[in-house]
This record gives sequence, structure tokens and C-alpha cells, in this order.
Amino acid sequence: MKVAILGKWPSGNLNGGVANHTQNLVESLRECNGIELSLISFGNVSKIIRLGNARIILIKSRKIYYIFPFLAILKLIKEIKKTKIEIIHLQGSNISPYLIAAGLLKDSYPAVSIVLGLVSKEILYRKGVRWHFNSFFSRIAEKYIISKSQSIVVETESIKKIVSKWTRAIIYVVPSGIDFNKFQEIRSIPSLEKTDIFIASRLEKLKGIDLLIKATSMVVNELPSIRVFIAGIGPEERELKALVKKLNLENHIQFLGFISNEEKYQYYNACKFVVIPSRWDCQPIALFEAAASGKPVIASDMSNPEIVEEGNTGLIFKSENVTDLADKMKILMTNQELREKMSKTAKEKAKKFDWSEIAQKFVNIYGEVIKDFHKRNTEQKPIEVKKL
Repeated sequence: MKVAILGKWPSGNLNGGVANHTQNLVESLRECNGIELSLISFGNVSKIIRLGNARIILIKSRKIYYIFPFLAILKLIKEIKKTKIEIIHLQGSNISPYLIAAGLLKDSYPAVSIVLGLVSKEILYRKGVRWHFNSFFSRIAEKYIISKSQSIVVETESIKKIVSKWTRAIIYVVPSGIDFNKFQEIRSIPSLEKTDIFIASRLEKLKGIDLLIKATSMVVNELPSIRVFIAGIGPEERELKALVKKLNLENHIQFLGFISNEEKYQYYNACKFVVIPSRWDCQPIALFEAAASGKPVIASDMSNPEIVEEGNTGLIFKSENVTDLADKMKILMTNQELREKMSKTAKEKAKKFDWSEIAQKFVNIYGEVIKDFHKRNTEQKPIEVKKL
């Protein structure tokens, strides 16, 4: 089966969730039997990177493409046709040359699109007139794009309920994945043993870091030794640090800034539990990282935390309800037996989300989509009537 993934290939250390999902998926799919994989992406230079039986085809992103985007689309289509594929896998549902190219080729190739974010939800928590102006059109485009998609993959059943209102396409539910074995190799570091709570997140309103800070101020009177470590950078960094100072929490909350994956894994390994207070999220990867590390999670109900089983692998609080979050933090801070029970259950559950398992789900979906595409085309083909 010849598959082409269209989407951004990560470069450098600072990459978003979509790019990281792309890299993990490619590295896992290339291990699957019977798959010839090509990822086609724009980059700083034109080159082909070989990863085992997978090829990363980078097209140089030229300045003229920004002036005349249709030239980028034509270049992308040319590369797709040259690659001789059987199915297109589109990473993300946002407007991009990848999306438009896949749309123009919809009659020639079966395609599956994966939704890794919803502008319609995220807009509520974004700042800036420019962002809202752009997102107004993005929301309209998002619903239109999804409505015209052949087959769609979402990460949770809750996201499926939202997307199903916009389309009649077949919707598959495939969660994100985790390299389970990598987390088992992490060694403890004595200097991090005083870490109670850890979170790795972009510092923006959407992620709800301010809610964690406010909840900590409600917990600190009963648990004066509590230590919270926050990794990440973002537009609200200054405001969040000012909030910590205002609430006199400098001795309890520490901002780590950008940290490497290795450092992040070490903090996961050291902490008592992880908090994910997102106001909205399409099932953040931190849910899986925490579980693979054997750590309970306190997650907001708006983070789509379907991997979290209430009372079994973690706790779920009502989004924006700081008191609810604080109460749940107190429960896990003071109940070591419950934490240990949740830790074991979370780690066992995380095994089911190893990238090798997730990649095989995609292989099965590709087979179904290709079969349905050819069946549909055969049914639509007019019957030839021969004159005697």
C-alpha cells in the first residue's frame, strides 16, 4: 500500500502538537508491513530524507509561493503524482496548500483527513483582533472543509460528536499515541524529588495555567510545602509570572521555560501527579505522557480526557472551576495509597496507546478507505450499452 502524508515535517526543537504527531506517526508507520510511505512537505531546502522504508520529500518553500500560492499548490500536486500513491493522508483540517492540493485531487485519489484541532472552539480563548479576524474566516473554512472530506479521523468520541454535525463522511476515532518504552527508560534524579505537580504546556489562555496557579493559592494554606513546576513558553508568560507574584506563590511555583524532551520526561518521572487545566484541547499529548510515566492526572472536562478514568487513573474537574480543581489537588496530595493505585492502572492503560498500536489502526483505515473509494467509483461509472 503506497501512502502519502501531506503536512508539516518538524524542524528544530520548537514544534507544535501537529508536527510532533506527524513525526511520531511517520516513524511508526514505516515499521508496518506492506506500507510504502512518503511524507511530502515544504521546508527550507529541497531534499529527500530516508527513514528506513519511508521517504520525507521536502519541497523548498520559495518566496514566490507566498505571493502566488497557486504555484505552491501546483508544485505539490506535481510531486504527489510523481510519487505514484494509492491514498492521501492529510494532517490537519486548516487551510493550507496541502489541503487545497488534496481537494483538487479528490477524484483521483482516496483521502483521509485527521482533525487535530478545532478553530471553532479555540477562538473563544485567543487574544488579538488580527487573530479573531483571521479565525472568523478559518471557522467558516473549517466547517466547509470538514463537510467536503471523504473520510475523517478524530482523537476522541467527544470530538466526533462535534464534527459529525458538519459532515456525512465516515468518521474514525483514533487517539494520539505514545512511545511507551521510552518512558520506561527514564531514571530518577534526586534533585527533582520535591516535585509535587508538573505540567508541560504552551503558556496561553487556552491551556488554563492561570487556573492551576489560582488553585495552588487555595491549597497552600493546608499544604504549605506544595511545589508546582511549569514547563513551556508562550504569550501569557509575563502575566502568569505576575499572577504568581501577586498571590505570593514564588516559593511554591517555578517556571522552567523551554525544556528538552529528556528533561520533561524526568519531571514526569519525579512528580506526584500531573495537572492539565485546559479550557479547551483536542486530547493533549500530556495525558498520554503522564500515563506512560505512571502518574495520575487531574484534567479539565474540556480537555477531552477520555484516556482518564475518573477515580481509576486520575480525576476530572469542571473547567474554569478553581475550587473543584483545588479540592482534587488536595485529594491526590494527601492520599499516597490512591496515587499509587492510579499510577499502576494508568501505566497499564498507556500500553494500549503505544504508537505501534496506533499506526496499525491507520493501516486498517487506509485499507477501508481505498476499498470504499474504488467501490464508489465503480458504482458511479455508467454502464456501456453496445448497439447491435
